[in-house]
Amino acid sequence: MAIDPYSPCPGGTGKKIKFCCSELMGDLEQIERLTEGQQYAGALAEVDRLTQLHPGRACLMANRTRLQLATKQFPEAAAGSAAFLEACPDNPVALGLAAVTEAIVGRMQEAMALFDQARDKARETGEGEVPRDLIRTAQTLVQAAAQTGHPGCAQGIVEWLIDKSLGSEEERQVMASIVGSGGVPPALRTKVSFEAAPADSPYRFEFEAALKAAADWRLSKALSTFRSLKPVAGESPELFTNMAILCEMLSRPYEASEAWLAVARLRAGTPDDAVEATGRAIAMETEADPDRSPVVKISSIIAPLPTVGGEAAGGGIELLEDKLRHDGRYDVSTFDRSAWVSRGAAPPHSVWRVYAPASADAPASEGPSGSEQPDRLLASLMIFGRQTDRDPEAVLQGFEPDVAEAKPLVEQLLGCTFAPPVEMGRGRLPTTSPTVWLQNTQYRVKPAELSKEPTAADGPSMVDRLLSRQRHAVWDRFLAVWPDTPLPELLGKTPRQAAVETGKEPARRVEAMISEGEAASRQPEASAAWTAVRGKLGLPAPASIHSAHPLEEVPPLRWHRVELDGLAIDELRILFLTSLDAGFDLAAARAARAIVARPDAEPQDRWEAYGLLEDRAETSLEKLEIIGKLRELAKTLGANDGMLDVAELRVRLSRADEPGIMRLLNHLQRDHARDQKVIAALAEVLGEAGVDLAALAAQSAAAGQMPGGGGLPIGGGQQPAADSGRIWTPGGEQGGGAGEKKSLWTPG
Repeated sequence: MAIDPYSPCPGGTGKKIKFCCSELMGDLEQIERLTEGQQYAGALAEVDRLTQLHPGRACLMANRTRLQLATKQFPEAAAGSAAFLEACPDNPVALGLAAVTEAIVGRMQEAMALFDQARDKARETGEGEVPRDLIRTAQTLVQAAAQTGHPGCAQGIVEWLIDKSLGSEEERQVMASIVGSGGVPPALRTKVSFEAAPADSPYRFEFEAALKAAADWRLSKALSTFRSLKPVAGESPELFTNMAILCEMLSRPYEASEAWLAVARLRAGTPDDAVEATGRAIAMETEADPDRSPVVKISSIIAPLPTVGGEAAGGGIELLEDKLRHDGRYDVSTFDRSAWVSRGAAPPHSVWRVYAPASADAPASEGPSGSEQPDRLLASLMIFGRQTDRDPEAVLQGFEPDVAEAKPLVEQLLGCTFAPPVEMGRGRLPTTSPTVWLQNTQYRVKPAELSKEPTAADGPSMVDRLLSRQRHAVWDRFLAVWPDTPLPELLGKTPRQAAVETGKEPARRVEAMISEGEAASRQPEASAAWTAVRGKLGLPAPASIHSAHPLEEVPPLRWHRVELDGLAIDELRILFLTSLDAGFDLAAARAARAIVARPDAEPQDRWEAYGLLEDRAETSLEKLEIIGKLRELAKTLGANDGMLDVAELRVRLSRADEPGIMRLLNHLQRDHARDQKVIAALAEVLGEAGVDLAALAAQSAAAGQMPGGGGLPIGGGQQPAADSGRIWTPGGEQGGGAGEKKSLWTPG
């Protein structure tokens, strides 16, 4: 790639190459070619050679730091970046590279302060032109902030890129998707705008100067000016709102949290605003300290296994495992031995799941079919045989409260005593919040128990009943335990203790957690459980909201409370699409149900709405009913129904509906044998059902058809599509890997 002599210096000096480092033009072009060819080692060697001949050149120092980062020489990059910044303290590229090296080691606040300075200096020295290297720095910081749990900071950088039209449209879209895929807490999904000072305020001039600095992306200057106004505007919610937004963008979560709590206190007269400000404060507290107390820790305890007949290996291990096998509280679990071997560790002889019997579980409530609760998973038990450096042993792992419950059960059966390992202090085991721990409880339902219950042809299948019982068990336990569990979000109080402080911060914290749980839970049962918590704590249900333009007038966390009767179909459709994209599933589901009930809804609107409703349907019968409606719409829209066949096949397989399965396979063979997207989706569904695809592929290769005389080939080496089986995109291209939002397909 030829370097234009009138292009800006790649070292960020603000000069053109011709007037800065013209004698290095050929060398810089060579370094550029090597870098584009990913020959980083060669490029770095060339930079080192040139640095000896031309010390102190900004273009060489910048290239060296970039290449050290590209080759993951992070300590060297940090040292080089520091030297570059010391030599050129006002250089925007030097400031940007220093920001990257700070972000790599997790110092996001320092990184954002440097990046903000870099933007200022680029404005001063670059004649309004932002160096390309600073744009690359911004993109790197977006990824670092999203991966380390600083979504407000990452979103702020994306907004700057959009506002200044920096990079390509595709690059900006990628950056925005990175922020979303990193996981944004519900409280932070609402975009909050800067607020103006009251017209009659004595500090209005300084306030507007700070707003202008913020609009120019001079965030540190704006924050400093707003801080200086606290003595005269200490009771201004607008002041603290603006400070909170700036602190989020500058990765100052502690200060942002304090500012949002001040907003909540000052706006206590409008409870919804106060609750949502409190929710943002909680999110900022969690960002600042994800492991704040109380937390639920992962625990790992170890016990030497007793000898059997003088032998602690061989037959002794098999006898112990036989005890586990014949005890209903244990299930053998598969595990990947190669993963252990690849990291130089001896794999266990066997791994077991340890369950609490239903009678020991706290809720002791009954499931939907009137039977007892299923068994709750407590921990994993690993049995190790004799090794060169240690005797046979057992390791019990899981969340600390569950391991404590499992410990006496295992000790009694195996005749051993568990204790923390000696080397426990060397590493830090993961933690989670009590709320997440309760929401991720796992239960075991034995199919043999369900098979005793009669199943009507038009009733729920055994799989429906199994999943329903598991879901109800999880949320029954959540409702029984969560209200009396100390939580970090409530500063160590339980929800029941906090809820009684009506009108005060503790009660607002509970309301914020419940509101976010209702609005953003992906499962209908989870939303319903959060709503039920209100009743258990004696909290009033929030009032419905009447609005003709909800997206413009109502904050996102309240969309599920909007009255939909009489809402214009265009407003309803936009509410549905925006709620779905933002992850507010309860509002999206309500809007979807309203759309399919509206006679003036277009077929495309119905198609999209039914797609979400099918995804959230709790039983196979509901899914089949919705798929039937989608088939009618597919005819109207002229859409490919191959993916509908695959979606229905998955449901029919769960119901063991042999006639329905054969009908769908024949239809797929007849009408979709050449549609590779459909074939990939079919392969995935058959794999889920336990069909040996390798054997099927071999038969297909030999006979050129499916068993039974069909003609639908299944390619043995073809990977299933990541989005296969999603019926809202039949026959259309849809983006999305793991972690991405569902994309909606509009026929025609």
